[in-house]
Parts: sequence; C-alpha cells; structure tokens
Amino acid sequence: MNKKTKNTFLIDIAVPNTHNLAKKIADKQKKYQELANEICAVWKQNAVQVIPIVISSTGVIPNSLSQSLKRLDLYRMHIYKCKNL
Repeated sequence: MNKKTKNTFLIDIAVPNTHNLAKKIADKQKKYQELANEICAVWKQNAVQVIPIVISSTGVIPNSLSQSLKRLDLYRMHIYKCKNL
C-alpha cells in the first residue's frame, strides 16, 4: 500500500501446471475483485489492483507476467536463462 497516493496492490502468486496457466490467471483476477472493492471502500483508497504472478511448475512464463511486473514497477528486473550442465 502506498499511503501517499492511496493505491493498494493485492499480489497473489501461483504455480500451476502448464496447461492451467490462462485459467489460473483469470481465476485470480475474479477471486480477489470483491476483496479489492471492499478494501477500496473501507480503507478509503483511490485504487486497489489485483496482480497475479503466475509461473508454471515447469518454468513456463506467461506473457502477462511482464505486464504484472510493470504494474509493480519491477519491469527492470532481469530474467536469466540457466545453462544445462
């Protein structure tokens, strides 16, 4: 929560199987929307954003991860690929 701008982020992390990535992202958005609305009203926030961070159990990274990191101002982080030893 940023107290100066009155913006709050609800961050939920999930590690599903590869074939469930898109479904899991949609479920996270839907699941926490009501909580976000309640936090906005009770805490008198200007905005409450639900941000799902989803990476598959096999390491597959969906395109939405970069969007989520940008919303958190973490898009400058570097993702390094590991070499097989």
